[in-house]
Amino acid sequence: MPGQSAAFDTAPVDRALRLTGAATLKLKVTGKGDVPLFAKLYDVAPGSGASPARRIAAPFRVPDADGGREVTVTLPAMDHRFDRGHRLRVVVATTDMGFATPPRPASYQVEAVSGLTVPTVPALRAPAAPLPAWVWALPLVALAVAAGIAATGRRGRRAGPAAAYDPDLRDVPLEISGLTKAYRNGHLAVSDLSFRVEKGQVLGLLGPNGAGKTTTLRMLMGLIHPDSGEMRLFGHRVTPGAPVLSRLGSFVEGPGFLPHLSGRDNLDLYWRATGRPAGEARMAEALEIADLGTALDRPVRTYSQGMRQRLAIAQAMLGLPDLLVLDEPTNGLDPPQIREMREVLVRYAAAGRTVIVSSHLLAEVEQTCTHAVVMSRGRRVAAGPVAEIVGTSGRRLEDAFLEIIGDHGGRRERRA
Repeated sequence: MPGQSAAFDTAPVDRALRLTGAATLKLKVTGKGDVPLFAKLYDVAPGSGASPARRIAAPFRVPDADGGREVTVTLPAMDHRFDRGHRLRVVVATTDMGFATPPRPASYQVEAVSGLTVPTVPALRAPAAPLPAWVWALPLVALAVAAGIAATGRRGRRAGPAAAYDPDLRDVPLEISGLTKAYRNGHLAVSDLSFRVEKGQVLGLLGPNGAGKTTTLRMLMGLIHPDSGEMRLFGHRVTPGAPVLSRLGSFVEGPGFLPHLSGRDNLDLYWRATGRPAGEARMAEALEIADLGTALDRPVRTYSQGMRQRLAIAQAMLGLPDLLVLDEPTNGLDPPQIREMREVLVRYAAAGRTVIVSSHLLAEVEQTCTHAVVMSRGRRVAAGPVAEIVGTSGRRLEDAFLEIIGDHGGRRERRA
């Protein structure tokens, strides 16, 4: 309350500060007799109010403070990140809700004698382990493998690169041919799936739960192997770790972030893990798409589901990939955010790039996508421009979707 506390602020920190442990501060307190006080640490963001770094106060007593006495106060132990530009504020109060205080009125004078001492955790270092003996045999093994490859003949060597790249498809973002995937329990997730996506299209991948949409996207990203068939990105065959995957940005099966890091730090860490130059990240454009404002500098654990979803989409757009694949991107978004997301995807494709969206929201697909592929029980049952699937009778995509799925369930497959 006013008149019952004294506040001491540091200068704004010039870089992010991780406080791990208990900070200390030396104070000079003047009062009559023994003086009971309470200290607490706050995080002060630019242009906004202060928030407690930890919701607990450190009680301390200064004996015989009539002539002024210096005391070192240890604040509560915590693990808190102060972002760049924030201030640290120590508040010394005469009251606290967790403690009983003297009923008699009194007046105290509190002065900061020294700066705030913030504990740091030194980096852990371990001595390098010696190389195991088998490492020295690797060159001999490599020579033996090279000799075996050479023994397969000139014809075998030439067939690999020719099959791995098709120059006729260099301008085609995605072509899937005869893709099939069955799991060990015998479930056929994808069966003989084929379709093609052209540059500038926004393709909606539609189907009920269990239709094989997510399995298809996971194979597209090289996360699982197909049993047969192939996928080509810009003419290159998709294999785990293929260099062409750098031209694909994806968001599949929900966002995954480190909760104690801020949104900005999560994006930076993700991009550094790719090993690509920082200048290629196009971070400012991705952050503009996310539109998270000051929340970018808050820990992700404080985000709502919609904020996590927007951050995941911004992560997929880092580097502005030529092909963007999003699995249920509007989950957790409110109607205005869904409308904004629709406009973002349309603008993204209009710039000459390609977008694939897996979704159950048929009305959104109808308003966003130029083309659609309808799947049921792992098979493609319809594919083509959305206008052709809906037809010219003015019916909604939902009606056409239900009719197509119903026909397929009755073994009367309809193709567009």
